[in-house]
Amino acid sequence: MIVAGMLLPGISHAQVVPAIKGGGSQINVYGFYTLMNPDGKAGLNYPPGVKPTQSQENAADKWNELAGGVGADFRLGRFVFGQPALGARFTFSARNSAKESTYLFGPEMHYAFGRFRPYGNFYLGTGDVNFGSSATGDNSIVYDVGGGVDYHVNSRINIRLADFQYQFWNLGTHTYPAGLVPGEPSFKYATTLQPYTLNFGLLFRIR
Repeated sequence: MIVAGMLLPGISHAQVVPAIKGGGSQINVYGFYTLMNPDGKAGLNYPPGVKPTQSQENAADKWNELAGGVGADFRLGRFVFGQPALGARFTFSARNSAKESTYLFGPEMHYAFGRFRPYGNFYLGTGDVNFGSSATGDNSIVYDVGGGVDYHVNSRINIRLADFQYQFWNLGTHTYPAGLVPGEPSFKYATTLQPYTLNFGLLFRIR
């Protein structure tokens, strides 16, 4: 009994310590420039039965170059399976066929390979969209999956080399009243969006 009592603390310690790889918790903030494809084709399905022109389709599918965002993450200690974190970010786009903004929050997992810091994420949040120059707008719950890689410069600064995010929006059923476009009947359709972004930026450790 005494021997067992002496061994138990060592066994317990052996079960816990190997899971810890080293490094404490940290808080980071970052800003980024974005290339966004807003999936603006969703705004082209009215009037019903009218095929958009090629120039309209090209404009709707054009990458939006006036976009960006800010974010932050809280990372726990490093474990053998990676460094878990909670992240939050705000993104916006301000030009082309669809103007979109999102507020997202969710888990992340970070890794370290030399100076490179790859990561993956799953976010959930809300999004607002305005189609083109019209006043037609809507909002949605947004699901976002993505990841990227940072380059570790020093203990305070990382360069966000690339960050790719793919989003899923469900805007519900839109109803266009008769005569919205002269001579056109009322029309209903379910609208979904799958915009995606490619982001580049800087990350600063504040704790």
